[in-house]
Amino acid sequence: YTILMCHASNAFTPKSFAAVARPRRTPIHLEAALPADVEGGKKRHKSPTTKWIACSSTKEMNRAISIYIQEGDVVAELGSQLRASSTSINEAVGPSGFSVLVDIERKSPNVKKDQDRTSAMRRNGDEIDFYTDRSTFIETKGFEFWRHALFFRNDVRRSKEGYNALVVDMSTVAGNDLELTCISLVKEFVALNAGSGERDNPCRVVIVKSKSLHSLARRLHHAQKVISGSQSIIEERGTSIIAAVGVEQYRQTIPFVVRKGDVCCEVGCHLGTSTVLIDEAASNSRKADVDQPTTSTGGCIGLDIGTSIIRSAKQKYPMVSFEVGNGFKTGEISRLTSKHLHRVDSSRMLDVVYVDIGGLSGPEGLLEAVSLLSSIANALEPRCIVIKSLCVRRLASSIVPFSDVWREMKALQNGRSSD
Repeated sequence: YTILMCHASNAFTPKSFAAVARPRRTPIHLEAALPADVEGGKKRHKSPTTKWIACSSTKEMNRAISIYIQEGDVVAELGSQLRASSTSINEAVGPSGFSVLVDIERKSPNVKKDQDRTSAMRRNGDEIDFYTDRSTFIETKGFEFWRHALFFRNDVRRSKEGYNALVVDMSTVAGNDLELTCISLVKEFVALNAGSGERDNPCRVVIVKSKSLHSLARRLHHAQKVISGSQSIIEERGTSIIAAVGVEQYRQTIPFVVRKGDVCCEVGCHLGTSTVLIDEAASNSRKADVDQPTTSTGGCIGLDIGTSIIRSAKQKYPMVSFEVGNGFKTGEISRLTSKHLHRVDSSRMLDVVYVDIGGLSGPEGLLEAVSLLSSIANALEPRCIVIKSLCVRRLASSIVPFSDVWREMKALQNGRSSD
């Protein structure tokens, strides 16, 4: 735990908080300690993991820069407007640091029109005297040329060790705020920055202004933190997503997620063992006949694309519903679930969806997994989705919504003031 003892007259600043904050057992922290991967009972060496800070506004992004960017850092900024965020970066890195500021070519706004609206936009000539001692500004012809600008231009000053941080304004540089585009950009940047992989990952933090990624970060939970009680599920934020690794951790989430009377579905049920456990947790009473729909007792249906697998599951567990179905077809999930489990309360089609699909459970397939999760959340609106996926749990370990960080800092400040 971190104890801050300060004189009442000292001003509270994000920098002062970041300077003394250390990992602790709270849901949100500035330098989260990541759980070590374990294989064969031995801890595997891991290079430092990049922390993703998801911001919903320019104000949040500037606050995050003041906390996470350090003096002497080498920082890349995508979507640079040479305004507040670019200034904050260069002030933070100081004379001993450096920044590479990248934006796409664009027309300068008309100064005489909509001056208030365009005041945050870059104008021609702004780069001439903008922190020339510690920054380089690059214009590219399109979003896709950011790789060349940051990593392959010979005329750009940069550290041999790579960038320590990335700052991205997604809607400015990419023209959209889509979470898959954002995730793809960050993953590719980190991979290019790490080079051949012979050295530790030098990128300590990625600060992203993206409302879609911020929304995902607020709803995404690490299964072990939910099980241990160190992280709470806040239903008001929308469909919660819990990422687990291994069948044991996957099943351990059931008491924390499933309620009596819930209508549940397991996508990728295999032989049905987990489906039965979910069904038992959701059912108020046993069904008399699996072919007769139930209206109030709750339960779980298991779906899998393997015909022979479903046949075996039905033989092994005849009192639980199983159907051949494709988890990537949300309409099929809805239709097959309603065939066996009917709700009295029609506020949502499903309460809980469990996902255990081969190809998504390993270290790769993050974009496909996030796409599936978004499809299920948007189409079926369940209260919670639990997915068995190493790549999604790694994302849950890395990504932090800055709004939660700031709220914790303010709470700490108010607690100190009351003392």
